[in-house]
Amino acid sequence: MSPLLLRSLQSGVLAMLAGCMSSAQPDPPPVAAGPPLAIAKSVDGSYNGVAQLASGSPDSCGTQDILSLRVRANAFQYVLQQPQVPWRPSVTFAVSIAPDGSFVSNAGTAYIKGQVKQGHMQGQIVGDSCAFSFEADNTGSF
Repeated sequence: MSPLLLRSLQSGVLAMLAGCMSSAQPDPPPVAAGPPLAIAKSVDGSYNGVAQLASGSPDSCGTQDILSLRVRANAFQYVLQQPQVPWRPSVTFAVSIAPDGSFVSNAGTAYIKGQVKQGHMQGQIVGDSCAFSFEADNTGSF
């Protein structure tokens, strides 16, 4: 083999080896964009309505009660009065409303849960001896 051909062959082999050893890889395919993130919509305001007895004794729980909730920064506090329960005459719920309008708050076995949508709130309040369903509107007043 001629020295010129040998040098060309060596240069070609070295170039191939360098190309094989290179860590450069083609760019990965672009990731498809997912659905847009949910944007928290404010549901702040005064919600007024009625809570009606769903379970428990009407004599000790009552059959219905006027409900008034003040929502600020997508949160509210509700105190369930239950004088018929001597070990816990009231239960306080600190409630945060999720971006989809749902909410739930637990205090031991008692809870409040529900949904807010288009100025209307509905849900359930379950205490230690009584349970209520409720509906309230942002524009309602009692």
